[in-house]
Amino acid sequence: MVQNRFSSRQKHCCHSLAAASALIVASLAQTALAAEPTVDDVKAAEADFDAGREAYKAGDYVEAAEHFESADGHAPNEKVLELAISARDKAGNKDRAATLAQLGLETYPNSERLKKIAAPLVDSAHAELLQITIECSEACSLLDGTRIVHGPPAERWIIFLTPGDHTIRAGWSGERTLSQNVTGNAGDTAQLTFTAPPVPKSGAASAQASTNGADTGVRSSTRVLPPLYTYIGAGATAVLGGVTIWSGIDTLNNPGADKVRTACRNNQPSCDTLYNQGRDAQTRTNILIAATSVVGAATAVVGLFFTDWSGKKKTEESVSVVPWVSYDGGPAAGAMGRF
Repeated sequence: MVQNRFSSRQKHCCHSLAAASALIVASLAQTALAAEPTVDDVKAAEADFDAGREAYKAGDYVEAAEHFESADGHAPNEKVLELAISARDKAGNKDRAATLAQLGLETYPNSERLKKIAAPLVDSAHAELLQITIECSEACSLLDGTRIVHGPPAERWIIFLTPGDHTIRAGWSGERTLSQNVTGNAGDTAQLTFTAPPVPKSGAASAQASTNGADTGVRSSTRVLPPLYTYIGAGATAVLGGVTIWSGIDTLNNPGADKVRTACRNNQPSCDTLYNQGRDAQTRTNILIAATSVVGAATAVVGLFFTDWSGKKKTEESVSVVPWVSYDGGPAAGAMGRF
């Protein structure tokens, strides 16, 4: 059931968030002077922050975290990163909250405010999660499976993962990527080292690098999809989002909480029917929310790591890549095919 009220703790969070909003938006402009993001970057950061603030106030902490992380990516900002950490923590994403907390401690070592929220998360992560230290020969970006690890490219990363098996992919400029597998239990530590492949100098050199990669397990480039796939994914995400909104509204109004309560309170024969109808509608909405999130994540991964935005035509007839999504045991997304 959806209730139009907040607990006292939620009210306190929302009031604190609202009080900080003006300061954060103003500081985004100040960040532009320090880190020199473009005007468009600052505008995008402000838009993402506003969306994150609304999602946070509504209690949708996963969506809030994604918007705050995006805002921090456009224009790095201490207070926005702090909100992203808090949103991940409230959403129960302990591994991602701890990774963001570690990033915050390294990026803003003199921030006492950030230490108060980040240090306890990192301390608990040492006992509850798998800690991975990653060294790259050149500043790299990271993926954990199909999830982007938030943060600017760096030569050294410390990230926290849920116990179990993981595939870590490092990426560099020039469409270069490498992957390694890692596994561990709660409290374990591990270290990975990535040596960036050389930048392809020409089409012939790139083809030779790809051939060599088949022998060594290294592929110099995975950007083989035309932008059309990303556009299709974005369109599918928008359609699913619209259907999800309709389903949510329908769940609230058909049959509606008041109608169910009245029927059940008066022991009417329709009580069970109305209750089951409402429960089924709620389940449908939850599935649509999950599907929208998965398709959106798959579109982001395909756009960032598999799409060739240069406009160059691929001459290899053997190239065939298809994005995929799954919700068997939890949302998952990726791509498969021949390269």
